Amino acid sequence: MALKAPCSALLPLLCLAASCLALSTADAQYDKFLKRHLDFPKSWAENDQQYCTTMMGRRSIRCQGKNTFVHASEAQLRAVCSSGTSHGRDARDSLRTFRLTVCTRLPKGPCLYQGSSTTARIRLVCRNGSPIQYLRRI
Repeated sequence: MALKAPCSALLPLLCLAASCLALSTADAQYDKFLKRHLDFPKSWAENDQQYCTTMMGRRSIRCQGKNTFVHASEAQLRAVCSSGTSHGRDARDSLRTFRLTVCTRLPKGPCLYQGSSTTARIRLVCRNGSPIQYLRRI
């Protein structure tokens, strides 16, 4: 009988620990999203190729096949999660267009990139009101 009280007292603590772990995971995913995709205001470079090669190295995501940088504030990206149109379970489509730079690795040689600036609506995966993954432009 003496064991029941401590075990029942541990249940709320275990639930709290699980909630904290889930929130910290979402925070880590959001931080990773920002590192990989947010550049606001856009960093200066002479051209898009130099921009992409520099940014991919600066963000420690060199030699990846493709990456898109979004030139918008964190608040503007969070707005996609809160007011964007639903596209599946956690995906949200932006209502407005964003300035983007798409970086594509050149096929031969070292990790150099071709860059392309464009404007488009975007699709993000959101958790707890924050973007955690860039899916594509739409």
